[in-house]
Amino acid sequence: MAEKTNIIITGSSKGSRSAWVTSRALLTLFGVNARFLHPDNWDKNTQMDGLLLTGGVDIDPHTFHTSRHPSVKKTEPLRDAMELFLLERALTQNIPVMGICRGMQLINLFMGGSLHPHIPEMDLDFRHPHSLLPQNTIKIEPKSHLHKILKAEKLKVNALHHQTVRTLGKGLKVAAKDTNGLIQAIETDNEDFILGLQWHPEFMPYHWSTYRIFEAFSKEIKIR
Repeated sequence: MAEKTNIIITGSSKGSRSAWVTSRALLTLFGVNARFLHPDNWDKNTQMDGLLLTGGVDIDPHTFHTSRHPSVKKTEPLRDAMELFLLERALTQNIPVMGICRGMQLINLFMGGSLHPHIPEMDLDFRHPHSLLPQNTIKIEPKSHLHKILKAEKLKVNALHHQTVRTLGKGLKVAAKDTNGLIQAIETDNEDFILGLQWHPEFMPYHWSTYRIFEAFSKEIKIR
């Protein structure tokens, strides 16, 4: 049986290039190829054996009929529409999905969940970091799929987000939280591979956890 190698990595028309380059490099290490799709080049009929939704600009509040918070400056409705189309197709066809930062939030909204629009306005016990460096401590749920992948209970990760999951979407469960109790990873409550990570593992190529995550994602694509 030929290996499935057609992972779609999504992003913005004029951004997301660093996430694309690092994600592609990591996937290549595990024997799979990837294609970058953005609103200016995508095709609804593109072959897709895996879907990686990257981070980036905020999801437009109008996409999910919510009010616009003053902190939301830049959005890309065409990207929202593209990713929602691809996500629905992936879920319908049981295609493995991984969402990073914005991508995790999109998965949660698609499944009927909601977001806190601006973390700095929340009453937190600890300062919420904003850094490419792994300065945010997360605790991984012991019976989660993420725990099986990482084989760890705690992890230091980066944090570039100002929004966070408020309520979980249908069929999702929490896989990790940080010291403030903010949700840092989500996954399905069944055997489907749908993993959302609030941090950016692709920007931590020096960290062992990044390799385990991308290896697990690649394996899921190959066996389906």
